[in-house]
This record gives sequence, C-alpha cells and structure tokens, in this order.
Amino acid sequence: MKNPLNRRLPRELKGEMGKYMVIFLFMMLTIGFTSGYFVANSSMLQASEESYDKYNIEDGNFEVKREASSGLLDALQKDGTKIYPNFYKEEQTKNVESTLRIFKKRTEIDLECLMEGSFPEDENEIAIDRMYAVNNKISVGDVMELGDVSYTICGLVALSDYSALFSSTSDMMFDAVRFGVAIVTEDGFNKINDDHLHYNYSWRYNERPADEKEAKTLSETFLKTLYVNALLNLNG
Repeated sequence: MKNPLNRRLPRELKGEMGKYMVIFLFMMLTIGFTSGYFVANSSMLQASEESYDKYNIEDGNFEVKREASSGLLDALQKDGTKIYPNFYKEEQTKNVESTLRIFKKRTEIDLECLMEGSFPEDENEIAIDRMYAVNNKISVGDVMELGDVSYTICGLVALSDYSALFSSTSDMMFDAVRFGVAIVTEDGFNKINDDHLHYNYSWRYNERPADEKEAKTLSETFLKTLYVNALLNLNG
C-alpha cells in the first residue's frame, strides 16, 4: 500500500508555501546571526589576548596623592612587578561640553594604536580617541581648546588601556561623548597647568599569570603590599 503522505506533503507544501518560506527564512537568519556572533566573538577574544603583548597593556594601576617615593616603588617591584609612571591631567574642553584626560605619549606601557593622521610630534599637537572624536564630530586638523591652551588635532588614536571610555571604575556605563582620552608630547603635557594632575601608576607582572585565578591572587597580594607601603612612605 502506498504511503498517503507521498501525495499529501507536496500538496500541503504547495498550498502553504508562504508560511513555510517565512519559517525557513526565520530559521536561516537565526542560525546565520548566531554563527556570526560566535565567529566574531572568537576573533575579538583572540585579538584582545594578542593585544596584551603587542601594546604591553598594564595588569593594573593605582593613584596616589603625590608622586610616589623611591621607597614605595622599590617595595612594589621586589616581587618581579614593574611599575610605570602614567600621569595624566584632566581639562574641560571648550569646543564641546566634555572632559578630556590627557597623557604623555607612552613608549613602554599601554601603547597607542594610530587610527588616522599621525602621533603628536610638536608641543602644539594632540591626538584624541577616535570614538570620542566621531561622537563629537571632531576631525584631524581641528583646533581644540583645553583650559588656557590650544592644540591642533594631528591624529585619531585608540588607547590600549581605554578600550571602553570609563572615566572611573565605579561608572556603570561608559560615556564616549562627554569623556575622552588623548595623548600629547612631553612639552605639550607641561603646557597644561598642574591643577588637575593625577599621579597615576601602571604595573605589569614580569611573569604572566597562568589564568584568572592566579591573576586575582597576584593582584590581591600587590594591593596589600601597596596599602602597607603607601602608609609607611606617607603616600595615600
């Protein structure tokens, strides 16, 4: 006896073609988006892991009220941890309503990636974060006023330690409109007054942590050492 479904299924598919096409397209798009998400996630994860060595990204940072003493720095570097001064100044911008965090061009830690234009070479040049520039419609060649000084934007960059523009670790959301980061030359940095100078230091372990558990243990040990020695050396 012939299977009655042999004639019924083609007839039903023909009669309900629209419905089944919608279901097919929905499943195809869902599978496509999901597959694309996992492929992109894997690629971004690999790129992120490689960037730690490529740009020598810090393992952490801390800030003290005044420049750290040699005694404090020596105590922190006894266990094979390297400390890098990474000072910055914050100024209100006159072009747009925002705060800009300005660093000296880094050569050892948290290196920058040039996206457009060039790195600053003159004391009157500044390179700003690309996302901040796009959101505020700022371009290479524009003049930016910070406090009492002006800079010409020579380039758009991405700072490896600011993959998301959080102005503070306590912020719930990053803000790439009213907060941005930038780099200048040492002379350009000195042009800005020290009213909003932050004595920030970055650290990086000589021996890379094997996993997140070891990284957590190392950071807790480092912070305990920092706390004790900051008090002993009158830093806070």
